[in-house]
Parts: sequence; C-alpha cells; structure tokens
Amino acid sequence: MKRVKTNLAEVIQLSDNMIKSTVVVPYVTEVEDIKEHIQTVHQHFGKNIYYLSDSRQLKSSSTAVRKYLAEHGDVAAAAILVGSALTAMIANIFISFNRPTYPNKIFSREADAMAWLVEQGAIAPKN
Repeated sequence: MKRVKTNLAEVIQLSDNMIKSTVVVPYVTEVEDIKEHIQTVHQHFGKNIYYLSDSRQLKSSSTAVRKYLAEHGDVAAAAILVGSALTAMIANIFISFNRPTYPNKIFSREADAMAWLVEQGAIAPKN
C-alpha cells in the first residue's frame, strides 16, 4: 500500500479507496498548509476517497482552516479520530459551525471510525 508524508501528516493507504492521515503537528493555522496537504493527498490517492483522520495529536486549528476543509475536502466521507470524549464534544461543536458537504463523524476509537467508513462505502482494509 502507498505511504506519503505531507507537511501536516503521514498518510497511508488502507484499501483501494480508504486512507488514514495521522496528523503530526500540534497546530494548523494557515490555509496554505491545508491546501498543500490536500493537493499532495489528491496527487497520491485521488479524490472522493474515504478519509480516516487521526487528529489525536492536533491541539488546535484555525477557523479559516476548518472552513476551508468543510468547503474543499473532496472526500467521499471523513471519520475524525480524537483523543477523548470531551474532545469529541468540542469537535462536534466546531463542525456544527462549518458543516462539510460530505458525510463526517467524530470518533474516539479507531475501530469504530473504520467500521463507519465501511458502512459509508469504503472497502475494508485487509489485515
């Protein structure tokens, strides 16, 4: 499976149409950074993929970044993995202000996130 490192994350292909992006920076504040990340992901994995975002190391993102992601994600669905139930609650509040056009859901367990992506149409990873 393919693996690539962007300016913000390490991204691996889990199946033909599912990737996992593990954020490796604590803050994402510049829209240009997220644009570069998205462009790199599209170049290596295509658009309209199922996206598992492991955001457990991310402490904060700017309003401009969240708005850009909501409008320019170009994914089939996104499962966002966070570190705790409290973080999930806060993330859900932020998402309610910048509702993406694609299906999305917050999870605190990776297995639940992957199962939800499969329910949305992703091909399950082979172990």
